[in-house]
Amino acid sequence: MDTVSSPAARGGGRERGAARDTDGMPVLLSDLVARPELQLTVVTGQERLDRPVHAAHVSELVRPGPWLHGGELLMTIGLVLPMTERACQEYVADVAAAGTSALALGLGAELPYQAAPAPLRRATAEAGLPLLTVGGQVPFLAVTKAVFAARAAEQRAAVEAAFETHRRLTAAAASGRGLAPTLHAWARATGVRTLVTDPLGRVLAAGGDGDGGAGGPGGDGGDGVGVVDGDGEGEGDGDGVVDGDTPGRDDGDGRNGVGRDGAGRNHGGGGELPPGSVELVERVVAGGIRASARAPGLEVRPLGAGRLRGLLVLVGEVGAEARMLVSGLVSLLSLELERRHLAGEPERRHRAALLGRLLSPEVTAARARDVLAAAGLSASAVRAVTVGAATSDEGPATSGEGRAMSGTAPAASGPGPVASGGETAPPGELAAALALAVPGGLVRVRDGQVEAVVGEGLDIHRVLTRFAPGRPAGIGSPVPPHAAHTSLREASGLVEVSRGLGRPVEAGGGDSARLLLSLGERPALAGYADALLAPLETAAPSGDLVETLATWLDAGCSWDETSRRLGLHRHTVRNRLDKAMRLTGRRLDNADDRFDLWLAVRARRAAGDHTPGRG
Repeated sequence: MDTVSSPAARGGGRERGAARDTDGMPVLLSDLVARPELQLTVVTGQERLDRPVHAAHVSELVRPGPWLHGGELLMTIGLVLPMTERACQEYVADVAAAGTSALALGLGAELPYQAAPAPLRRATAEAGLPLLTVGGQVPFLAVTKAVFAARAAEQRAAVEAAFETHRRLTAAAASGRGLAPTLHAWARATGVRTLVTDPLGRVLAAGGDGDGGAGGPGGDGGDGVGVVDGDGEGEGDGDGVVDGDTPGRDDGDGRNGVGRDGAGRNHGGGGELPPGSVELVERVVAGGIRASARAPGLEVRPLGAGRLRGLLVLVGEVGAEARMLVSGLVSLLSLELERRHLAGEPERRHRAALLGRLLSPEVTAARARDVLAAAGLSASAVRAVTVGAATSDEGPATSGEGRAMSGTAPAASGPGPVASGGETAPPGELAAALALAVPGGLVRVRDGQVEAVVGEGLDIHRVLTRFAPGRPAGIGSPVPPHAAHTSLREASGLVEVSRGLGRPVEAGGGDSARLLLSLGERPALAGYADALLAPLETAAPSGDLVETLATWLDAGCSWDETSRRLGLHRHTVRNRLDKAMRLTGRRLDNADDRFDLWLAVRARRAAGDHTPGRG
């Protein structure tokens, strides 16, 4: 008999009938009935003997429901249960609501009942709850031991099966044939569809069909694995999967390096992420090597030993037995991606050498095209990128926007080059990550900085955000391939500007002037601006003269473009500027005067006390 007096004393606050954990495969009622030594007789519910039994429990309470978790075989001798129609109905309703699998009544010459009472038979039949009787020579303890022994045997069998499956996964991973054999073994064992992607979310390999894979555990299910490559043409290392450290081919405009588009599609044509998984992938990539994410029917795990090398996407519900194998699968796939990373070093050196040839000032247009073709990059214009070393914690403080990249700012979270604990990747590790991310993989390390040449159409800002968060970076102007060295000079010169502004800086964006002006004292900037612009502001307090002058300078001194931007007639623009020149004593056709006026307008904006014009 239960000796606990209240649900609180037993932790009985659990919602009645709530689902419980079911590790392993539980024994069924029919299994217990089939064992003659237990002397179990079915009184009602013969058609419901397929119910699982997760535990056996003895209680003589009239209301045992609060102490039940669901799935029990509840045994009683009916010591205090009134055998009336209403009492039995209330008792059975309480037991059934708790999710009990069956009710067993103990019989015996010295016990209250030698047969199942009619009120109890009718109540269980009406409620659809199986009613069993336990023979007088069988103690409840024997039934309890039988249930838990069967449960232990099932769990032991599940563990042994998991070990055997893990052995097959290990053998597949050790075959030296890449990702495919491991995904094949997983799909056959679990029926759960899997995808392996790179850190940009590009699908490298997919195992299992779109309906969930190769059949249930233990079933053959056919081959059960469909493996795709990164460029859709089946090239690679023999396993049908594009090498995780060899850049994919370009699609003609340099864009395939950004991976997938907003819908999660792989630009290489090698497969698609399932609906709903794109956000999970983004979350794991942002969180790094220790992050994971789940949604109904989806799970994303990071792959890699110390740094993010890829992601595992599980599609479908992962059962208890398969759950025991997930960690092993992650480890084996991580080892394969780490192996590929190390094996890719000769290829990265080869592409770094190609980049050196492309950046030679003596390279001809024809030779430059040959270099790009050898790298698999097709682009009519390229731009250089230089990523500098991360700002040291002990380095000088940076004012203004620059604090975003200083060591005093919180470390930016991101994948790939940022290891666990926020440690910044060394240049070689960052170069390897960028070589994977950009089409052609034209990346090298030089003087502690990472240099790359990419197609003009590549979203390089996205790549830098992913793989070089918190690192200063300069981006050169788009140029013909044979002039890549000039773009590199621009990019390298912008690294320190980027460090000061706290974000990547692109050539021609006006960031250099903004940084230089920000270094000056605000009173000095305001005084310089006043010296030139105050006469204009006095003559036109509305700011029309200053606005027109600023717009004309920003428009490259074009009368027509200034007229278009301001919505004014061309003659009105000219009249305003003629008046401005008379007031300042300057001339528009003098380069030094134009520079002084441009600097005054920019100084006014930098001082922050007045913002004339647009932009």
